Amino acid sequence: MRKTILLSLVVLVVSAMALTACGGGASDGPVVGDVAKGEELYNRATLGSKSAEGCVACHNMDASEGDESDAPYTAGSATRAEGAVPGLSAEEYILESIVNPDAYVVEGFNAGDMYQTWGEDLSEQELADIVAYLLTVK
Repeated sequence: MRKTILLSLVVLVVSAMALTACGGGASDGPVVGDVAKGEELYNRATLGSKSAEGCVACHNMDASEGDESDAPYTAGSATRAEGAVPGLSAEEYILESIVNPDAYVVEGFNAGDMYQTWGEDLSEQELADIVAYLLTVK
């Protein structure tokens, strides 16, 4: 009986050590975005740790909501992002455009117009969620 208990404890300790060494099954890969959460975040009136005006304060979905005088339309975001910058995927381009909005200024708009600190104000998960949503808007 004591041998069985001792053996069970040894197996538990070794298993725990193995899981710890492997990161306990946690993934160190990229954060996966949630489309529904991204859409909800994108459509909030305020967003981020500083409660800045949300995306929809400037971005209309399409002409049915108004013009593009403040920011490009949301409709077509994924399509426009594909190949916008050679060497960047649509996902990379959209993320870069959010966290470093002056890196690639869309023709007809001005550097500095977009809120500059989303990369600091939003969590990595929130950014991934918004990007995931925008990748569905073709």
